[in-house]
Amino acid sequence: MPELNYIDKSFNRDATAKCILSVQADQNGLAYCIFDSKLRSYVAFRKYRFDHVHLAGDLLRSIHGVLNRDEYLKLPYHEVRFLGYSQQSTLVPSVYFDQHAKDDYMEFNHSLGSEDELFSNYIKPLGVYNVFVLSRDLVSLVSGHFKNAGFLQQATPFLWHLANQNRLLFKTRVYLGLNNGFFDVAATGNEKFSLYNSFQYVSETDLLYYVLYVYEQLKLNTDQIPLLISGELSKKLTFFETLKKYLPATRYDTVDEMQVLSPELLQMTARNYMNLLNLRNCELSEESIKAER
Repeated sequence: MPELNYIDKSFNRDATAKCILSVQADQNGLAYCIFDSKLRSYVAFRKYRFDHVHLAGDLLRSIHGVLNRDEYLKLPYHEVRFLGYSQQSTLVPSVYFDQHAKDDYMEFNHSLGSEDELFSNYIKPLGVYNVFVLSRDLVSLVSGHFKNAGFLQQATPFLWHLANQNRLLFKTRVYLGLNNGFFDVAATGNEKFSLYNSFQYVSETDLLYYVLYVYEQLKLNTDQIPLLISGELSKKLTFFETLKKYLPATRYDTVDEMQVLSPELLQMTARNYMNLLNLRNCELSEESIKAER
């Protein structure tokens, strides 16, 4: 049974061929939402919780189970977008980007294996490509279920949202996306995109250490510069309270997509699923390049 289940009365399961399905999955669970292009609103949202997922095989089995038993995930869709969570990514300015050199970009920061598959997404508002790795087994599983699936990694909607909210990048802000086991952090100000990185964390102390490190490195005023928090782990109150104590301008991020949530979906805590809700706005690459190693 879904942990969360919001289906609006406007949802028509016989008309999904004109809808966009967005799906995300990590060790915590699988969530998806359905966007009705005719109504211009999200009409369905479900979240399944995963327990005892420690290895890659556990995650694949859990995803496979949901895909096979959820009745809405068996319907045809105009477009399917799958969001994978991974720290294996790197940003490349568009002026330097060559689609045939993706493996070279990744090898600057990460080692690649034969089980890896490389993708890129263009983040147009920032003029950068996000080059990232997903498990080939995961890609195969999702592609086998959805014949028209496009793949993204969480940095793409996270940074798209940042750029969309702060269009001229003039406002000095730090953005924090709290994921399972690691977080994404980015900063803007003085009409530029200043920083993007990800860090592993376990406790509030880890989280605070790395966030304060970012403020120190960018010479930002901890009393005045806002820290905007989103992501599924933002629901953990101790994280927010710890950050707020040392960074008084900390607040929860606002969700641009709130205006396109149908009435039933207004019950959900949208900031927890900001990446998922922003997927439909992001650009997809036309191809992936397999990392042969």
